[in-house]
Amino acid sequence: MKRSIVAIATLLLCRASAFGAAPAFELVDGDRVVLIGGTLIERDQSYGYLETRLTRRYPDRSITFRNLGWSGDTPEGISQAGFGSPADGFKHLVEHVLTLKPTVIILGYGANESFEGKAGLPKFLQDLDKLLKAIEPTKARLVFLSPTRQEDLGPPLPDPARHNADLAIYRDALKAEAERRGAVFVDLFDLLPKGDKAATWRHLTNNGIHFTPYGYWRESAAIEESLGLTPQQWAVGIHFDKTRGGANYGGTVGTDARAVPGGFRVQMLDTLLPASRPPDGSPDRPETDRVLKVLALDPGRYTLKVDGKPVATADAAAWQKGVVIEKGPEFDQVEALRSAINAKNELYFYRWRPQNETYLFGFRKHEQGQNAREIPQFDPLVAAKEAEIAKLRKPVPHVYELIREGEVGR
Repeated sequence: MKRSIVAIATLLLCRASAFGAAPAFELVDGDRVVLIGGTLIERDQSYGYLETRLTRRYPDRSITFRNLGWSGDTPEGISQAGFGSPADGFKHLVEHVLTLKPTVIILGYGANESFEGKAGLPKFLQDLDKLLKAIEPTKARLVFLSPTRQEDLGPPLPDPARHNADLAIYRDALKAEAERRGAVFVDLFDLLPKGDKAATWRHLTNNGIHFTPYGYWRESAAIEESLGLTPQQWAVGIHFDKTRGGANYGGTVGTDARAVPGGFRVQMLDTLLPASRPPDGSPDRPETDRVLKVLALDPGRYTLKVDGKPVATADAAAWQKGVVIEKGPEFDQVEALRSAINAKNELYFYRWRPQNETYLFGFRKHEQGQNAREIPQFDPLVAAKEAEIAKLRKPVPHVYELIREGEVGR
């Protein structure tokens, strides 16, 4: 008997955030996000998980990100001094921030300073206040990231308990400072486990301090949720019986739905791209699954194809319970987006931190200073990557077909 599919809307409940409810901090069209801080910030640009998560949230908004992180840096800009004085480092940092005219600034300080213990806290807060006053003309909205817990990886690395007590002091001070300024505070301190040495696969760092790719993937999810941005749910339910059919779409819009021999065909356009999957080798699952449930199928095995390529095969009973879709063109697109973001960040890194800066702008510029004119030539390269990112952040329609083995879809 001929079967039809009728689309109806469905609303899915989002799971509660593990990091606590917070007012949503949305990025708006035209926002220019600048990240400043130490190693946590600088290395983030090599993986792109955070920027990819936030970029995919707003497929129709033009938002740019610039990473000014510098390993070992403090609010004084000491890592940026080069052969100059600490004052030169501070000037270097402030000038670059002001030049970018940010509307949002994400700050990641406190980890390096925590090694001074409680005694170093007053100076840290004084230096932070000086920096914030210097960049105040931007009128940017501020997001404070806490330092992360030092992970306990066991011997021969030291017991981090004492250092974590100091890190907690700086975390609490940053939280109070964010509240005083009406800024957003993201607590990353409790992102890391408190010392479960048995769960080695959950380690987020390679030395107790510096994140692995898996650590940055976890960090990006924590920040997204702490900003009040709930994970996007994707669930589709298809129902067949002898008299009617129906479909529920969550996180995607289905059109041109129809029966085909042994199954169905529908074109779907997602609201948002999925979040990046965990790095290779991680046993974690994404914070949300893409689930396709198909009811009242005849017995047999069925293969789901997206744009003609198989992505999942299961029997009718499994499809009735719901099959998690773990690959497909949407996942390929979000990884292409992350790759473009990483390439853009690398180009901008060479734009603002050329490797031979001493010869171009420093005390040896009399030797090769004429080559400084080449640095602005990175700008069109960065702009080209921004155009690629703008295209990749937008979902595109794909054709989903579920076909029973032995049948030919049409």
